[in-house]
Amino acid sequence: MITKRAILILFLFVALVSSVPNPIHQKRNNLGFVAIAFFNGNNIKGTVTFTQVNSNVCRALVQFNTGFNSANNNLYTFKADGHDITPNNLIVRPPGIAPFRKDFNNFKCKSLVGKQFTVKRGNQVIGEKEIKGV
Repeated sequence: MITKRAILILFLFVALVSSVPNPIHQKRNNLGFVAIAFFNGNNIKGTVTFTQVNSNVCRALVQFNTGFNSANNNLYTFKADGHDITPNNLIVRPPGIAPFRKDFNNFKCKSLVGKQFTVKRGNQVIGEKEIKGV
């Protein structure tokens, strides 16, 4: 008889504990948020992905396969809503670029949704797309 009572109490305890929301899991829900800017036009083709890697860091991954005609890496700039993410060591191999990443500290990727990602060659815009949440 005592075993049945102990099992019932244990079952009720587990059911109660599992039904209470865990604040640690709620904080993790914001991690892994992804936003993209997809370029598939006549000028350039590539993808820019923004991922919330932790609560304070938004990581941009940039890859373009066409549209970069000059090997001069100083000509090109990349901006997300006015934030310059052009790397110091940009490698241009026409017609594309080597992929690169940039971390934004104390930044939320969600704040970029609806904003523009712009690629320039000198002063000329060669690509501009809206950043969309996934």
